[in-house]
Amino acid sequence: MYDDVDLILRRQSMMESERSNFDSLRQEVAEHMLPRQAEFLNRGEFKRTQGQSRTSRIFDETATQALDDGVSVFESYVMPRGARWQSFAPRDDELLKIRRVRAWYELKTSQLFMLRSMPGSGFAEQTHESVASLLAFGDQGMWPEIRYDRQRRPLGIFYRSEHIGSIWIMENAWGRVDTVHRKFRLSARQAMQKWGDKAPECVRKAYRDNKIDDEHLYLHVLCPRDDWDPRRIDAKGKPVRSCYVSIADKQIFDEGGFRTMPLVYSRYEKSPTETYGRGPGINVLPAVKASQLMMRDLVTAVEFMARPAMLAADDAVDVILRYSPGGTTYGGLDYAGNPLVKPMMEGADISPALMLQERTRAVIVRAFFGDLFRIRREQKTHVSATDVMEQSAEKGILLSPLARQETEWFAPMGDRELDLMWEMGLLDDMPPEVKEAGGLYQYVFDNPLGRAQKADQAAGFFRTLEGVTPLMQAKPQLVDDFFAMFPFDKILHGLAMINAVPATWMAEDGEREQTKAAIAQGAQMQQLLAAAPVVSKVAADLHKIGGPDAVAA
Repeated sequence: MYDDVDLILRRQSMMESERSNFDSLRQEVAEHMLPRQAEFLNRGEFKRTQGQSRTSRIFDETATQALDDGVSVFESYVMPRGARWQSFAPRDDELLKIRRVRAWYELKTSQLFMLRSMPGSGFAEQTHESVASLLAFGDQGMWPEIRYDRQRRPLGIFYRSEHIGSIWIMENAWGRVDTVHRKFRLSARQAMQKWGDKAPECVRKAYRDNKIDDEHLYLHVLCPRDDWDPRRIDAKGKPVRSCYVSIADKQIFDEGGFRTMPLVYSRYEKSPTETYGRGPGINVLPAVKASQLMMRDLVTAVEFMARPAMLAADDAVDVILRYSPGGTTYGGLDYAGNPLVKPMMEGADISPALMLQERTRAVIVRAFFGDLFRIRREQKTHVSATDVMEQSAEKGILLSPLARQETEWFAPMGDRELDLMWEMGLLDDMPPEVKEAGGLYQYVFDNPLGRAQKADQAAGFFRTLEGVTPLMQAKPQLVDDFFAMFPFDKILHGLAMINAVPATWMAEDGEREQTKAAIAQGAQMQQLLAAAPVVSKVAADLHKIGGPDAVAA
């Protein structure tokens, strides 16, 4: 199906037409809260002159600042820097009992985060841009790829956040993105650097005509391969088909394939009847536009209050009055001392408008999780453990829409990263037990979002403890019954996991046994020391009563 260039271009035209309403909506959102990405009406051609002002429609910066705060919340709760918030694990729990298997999965997780944190990877800044796109428009696209040196030796992985205005997608029967069209523009010089001998005719012609800076449009098509044969080692042995199309030449070139989808596309939330997503920015666009209008009107009202419009008699049309703060206005009084001009309006009250604006701003801030900061500001100094856990659980509820990214963004990106690690030879040390199991793996997400969603479990325990504490105070024997029902070791382990205590701080089973033995030995020594005076006194008394023979007996 994707061997016919005319069919590809017709499908591209259809996809552009179907998404036109979304493009108009996204452009409006971008102009009000993410102006650096306000390029949705050119159908991915990006011919806009660089350096143009893009803030002409912004009078109130609440939305732009709220979006920045929302990105910070997303990054700190879902993918915190300096923490391993995603890890590989075997699907078979029996494999976890093998120490070297556990060590291997931990090593691969460490290598993954090392690749992400390398200075040349660009992971932090590119994910930041993708998160901003996700919250503003409801969609994001991320491209992980191997980074090479000039000798084509792998240096690691680099990440690139794609502008979603240049990406069109199609879903499979299960609602997952399986087809991606990406339109982009390159100069002839850049195209020759990218493709070399595979460059299309338009590039060759530009070089012949000495016009290497002329730009041309290209289309990168990624789709499932219908003739996929896993036994082959060439392009047909890869499930994802890849080809480039020169739009000017109507030519397909540089065909190949990928083992995993290289462009990871995710949606914030999506209607079952739509292909593209919607984010908080789209949801609160009416409030953002109202806030902009109110700010513009308030500026006008304050300007009228500071420099009011004046009223003058109709026979004073030839009189020019110049007035300024602290100055003297000549010609403003008649011969009797009466003013010739008066303010048109006096005593204007803009407080109702300010109250309405604050309510509108609150809606915008809340849409980007600003309530989380408010919860922390309003937290009192004396709160119980139950209150702390319930507040954490409330944060998990507020942030629950972010959990969708574990399915649509981080898991597919992990598949792509693991494939790139295999290509770089980082999986050659796979233990034989893992090979026999087919190398199957799963992802475990251990981030503040997941812990906040589990905080209600800890809150439930503390509520139970608070409920039975009066009974245990009345009958102390019930304390033993309570801890028989809830072993302290399990309670301590669960609370440590929810409160993000590092696993490296926790003792191994052998270390715990040694510590318990040392504590028990210390307790015995204390008992012996406490009993020593009594034993000495008894021995002395027996010696006095019966002599040395009585003591020996």
